[in-house]
Amino acid sequence: APATVAAEPAPARVVATTGHPNLPGFVRPSGPVAAVNGRPIAASRFNAEFDRLIGTGATVPRDRLKHIARNILGKLVERELRHQAIVKENISLTEAEFEAAYDEYRSRFVDVDGRFNEEQFSANLERSKMSLDDLKTQIREQRLARKLVDKIGKLELSSAEARAFYDNNPSAWVENESRDVRPIVQRVGPEAPASDKQAAQAKAEEAWAALSKGEDFERVSKRVSNTVLAPIHLTRSSAEQELARAAFKLKVGEVSKPVQTRWGWYVLRLIEKNDQRVRSFDEVDEEIRKTLRARKFYLEDRRIVQELRQAATVEEKLPF
Repeated sequence: APATVAAEPAPARVVATTGHPNLPGFVRPSGPVAAVNGRPIAASRFNAEFDRLIGTGATVPRDRLKHIARNILGKLVERELRHQAIVKENISLTEAEFEAAYDEYRSRFVDVDGRFNEEQFSANLERSKMSLDDLKTQIREQRLARKLVDKIGKLELSSAEARAFYDNNPSAWVENESRDVRPIVQRVGPEAPASDKQAAQAKAEEAWAALSKGEDFERVSKRVSNTVLAPIHLTRSSAEQELARAAFKLKVGEVSKPVQTRWGWYVLRLIEKNDQRVRSFDEVDEEIRKTLRARKFYLEDRRIVQELRQAATVEEKLPF
């Protein structure tokens, strides 16, 4: 896919340059609120972020306003500093890279069976007071910022650092006992008609009866649910407690009676029983490196921004 140039900081949404409904005497700034190396930061960007944080129903103590405003301005200045550095370093983002980052974000909103939950995704946008375009712009900025740190940051990680982290955190490598099960699911929501709930339960009981007689698991799954689902990994602290309790009562190869959850009815076959153990360094080496790389990335990002700020000419123009 063709590369896209470094995106400008998030486009401003149009907001009025009047007061705030719950902050008597507060006047929104107009014109640039700052300039970074001669490039202005529009007041509309400041006002949009102020509205997102404060909202129209908030009452904020007067002494907090200046602190909030300066935090917003500081973040806008940092975004502009990063943008200028990204352009200077000729860093770009391909559409394939953006789509991968967007898919990674959307993967946070999946149910127990890995299905995307559109309602949850939309509710999160609403809570964050963001549009879909705002989100996509934010993801582009974050991925470009990551590429900046990857290019000019000091992210080297030695084997000795990884080993020391393992030795200094022994409790982190204890793996609790768990169960791996294969599910057959009859999905039905809590708001479904009683007839649908009864039909789903009947199908689950049909599956359990067939499996109890020794029928092939995949054949039964296809017959009663038209699909074969991937195994589920459960611990005693798993979110789906109904499934966990049922799984921990089974012996390997046994099948549970139908289990009702908020997602519908499940029939489980236990395929593996895992006892508590301590994972070896070799098993968690890459996991440790991922953790340490994330820590180094954060520290390097802060160092880079601080150095950019020290070298830049920043003129702040807030009227308060």
